[in-house]
Amino acid sequence: MTTAVTRTALYRLYDIDDRLLYIGIAVDPETRLRVHSREKTWWPMVSQRSIEWFADRPAAEAAERSAIVTEKPVHNVSHSTTRKRGDAIREYRSPYPKPRQVRIATQRWGEFGRVARLGGTSRGKVVAQLIDWYIGEPGAELPVRPQKVQAGEAQDG
Repeated sequence: MTTAVTRTALYRLYDIDDRLLYIGIAVDPETRLRVHSREKTWWPMVSQRSIEWFADRPAAEAAERSAIVTEKPVHNVSHSTTRKRGDAIREYRSPYPKPRQVRIATQRWGEFGRVARLGGTSRGKVVAQLIDWYIGEPGAELPVRPQKVQAGEAQDG
């Protein structure tokens, strides 16, 4: 079995004072940074980043390990000599620790977003309201559903 050689990025994230916050690797750093932005409590401190490319993942992993040990980023746990895995768990405070996935047809998802915007809200808020109502959270109500308007029609108002 052969494995494809995939270029891999080593990225560093800094705060406004050039303090190194985090070092990581990814084949697609833009996607990885979007995940960090949703999951990491320290993300709002990030103001700068650098990206260095390596020919393959093993080379990037070696560079990452070395960089974490020598540069001591504030929020890394793996390869850190000063932080433990439990520290990262206690640090995380979001009520939504992991994004959830639901498979919905693309056209229906688009229509859902369009109708949610007509109602002055977002898909995420509507889904959260529906879940709260469905499981019987005290005070939860069904979200208000706007009158459906076909694409291209004018809305009465």
